[in-house]
Amino acid sequence: MKASCDNGVFDLSRRGTQERVSAPTNCDSHASDITLVDVTKGEAFPSAPPGSVLLSSVPLGWRGIIVEQHRLEPRELPEHYVVGHGLAISTGKQPISFGWREGKRWREGMLNPGEFHLLTHGELNTPRWLQTFDEISLVLDPRFVADVVRDGLPADRVEFETQRSVYDPTIVRYTAAFHFELAADCPNGPLYGEALTVGFALHLLSSYAVAKPKIPLPRGKLNAIQLRTVVDFIQSHLDENVSLLALAERAHVSAFHFARQFRATVGLSPHQFVLRQRIQKSIGLIKAGKLPLAQIAVESGFHDQPHFTRAFCKVLGTTPALYSARH
Repeated sequence: MKASCDNGVFDLSRRGTQERVSAPTNCDSHASDITLVDVTKGEAFPSAPPGSVLLSSVPLGWRGIIVEQHRLEPRELPEHYVVGHGLAISTGKQPISFGWREGKRWREGMLNPGEFHLLTHGELNTPRWLQTFDEISLVLDPRFVADVVRDGLPADRVEFETQRSVYDPTIVRYTAAFHFELAADCPNGPLYGEALTVGFALHLLSSYAVAKPKIPLPRGKLNAIQLRTVVDFIQSHLDENVSLLALAERAHVSAFHFARQFRATVGLSPHQFVLRQRIQKSIGLIKAGKLPLAQIAVESGFHDQPHFTRAFCKVLGTTPALYSARH
């Protein structure tokens, strides 16, 4: 399924914070890839039925997270848990009536635009909403969250305090950034999506974790051996989906520390550096004149020619075809 579709404008506005992103309009009948488990029946089911998924990160191959935009009809869900740490943020323009069961009683409330619910992996939930529910769901892989801090917590000890109808401007900004990438078909590449995921996970850990891991602020730069090892790895894997965690492992630091130390060392974020290395490789292949542009795109690590063209224009201000004609 192509990562696309909405019927309007993504707008999370509250308390002076506003993020607006124009959205595409071609929808898909694919059901959600976010898995819920009915605890009574012991059966898995998708968090959104076919026709309700407007955007999805799954086709983009982001590691550690599934991000989906949904438009859900009024509904009451059976008691279930989410496979992963789940956050749902309201993206509608109006508050909606939203309730959930606590024991044998229902708690009723309002969910305002920009507010979210957060449930930890395996936490039971029985929600219902009485109006059309426009929302973005972000579900983190517990193992990925644990790996982000590396020296912090094992996966089975990562647990978040339940949050209901909470507003957090940092979460609004991360959600808008994820949404922009999905709506634009990931112009910055999967490494950027992974960097967003790391930052998002760290914010949740520092703000809402039950047991908060110790995350010292990164200082200094990568040493010469670390930098050489990482750059050699990048250059030998340009035609692959390079992982931020894999790069961090080469430097023997956490992903959180690596991203900041790498920027401090080379002046570029990891995804910007990898993008430029891919463009440099494509330039060499274009000048060699032996391969068509579609194949050059793949050989240089872009998953198709349109992505290659957009990235090439972003860096060099011209298309690969025009560059090839001039050289």
